[in-house]
Amino acid sequence: MRTLPMTAERQDCWNRIGVWGDRSCPELAEVVHCHNCPIFRAAGRRFLASPSPEGYLEAWTARLAEKEVEEPADVQGVLIFRLGDEWLALPVAALREVISVRPIHRIPFHSGLLAGVVNVRGELHLSIRMDHLLGLAHRAEENGNPSPSRLAKAMPRLLVAGRDAETWVFRVEEVDRVHRLAMADLRPVPPTLGRAATRFTRGLFTSQDRAVGLLDEGRLFEVLRTSVR
Repeated sequence: MRTLPMTAERQDCWNRIGVWGDRSCPELAEVVHCHNCPIFRAAGRRFLASPSPEGYLEAWTARLAEKEVEEPADVQGVLIFRLGDEWLALPVAALREVISVRPIHRIPFHSGLLAGVVNVRGELHLSIRMDHLLGLAHRAEENGNPSPSRLAKAMPRLLVAGRDAETWVFRVEEVDRVHRLAMADLRPVPPTLGRAATRFTRGLFTSQDRAVGLLDEGRLFEVLRTSVR
């Protein structure tokens, strides 16, 4: 990664053109998140090296001494992403990381659900076609190709998911955000979603005026374990 010079335009850039701004920074295509940018890290080092303002330590001491407020047991964080034209979500606890797209190497004599293997931090993991598992590939063919405007805005990513010793990697068209979901807000899945998708979806919820399907990670991993291995 190249070193970016600190200029007046880059001061506080993460809040203006970065992930907390309008996301127009051209470096996001490479670094994915401002946390990975040398400008953001350099600003963090300067902040830590600067003297604390008057009353800062006392205020944080009092804040940390406060009793922790527990979240309701039925609230969990879920990551929202787009697969084809469908908005879906997985519990954050089932995700390892989100990474940029990289080459997926095919395995001879394997096709269908298994896309191949992908190198993640020096380890090879199985990459699967989640759209095939959920029956979305067939629906995409029926609906035709996505519009050019949708393609221009899309920023494909690889999601690394799993639990215990199993890890699965799959490609999505774009990643949106982490949403705090109250399980009581889940609605039943309509039959129009498709038989395969209905099987793996726990319910629907609304985020930014769009319906999002919460995937059942338990069923997903069970089917992947028995179908791909």
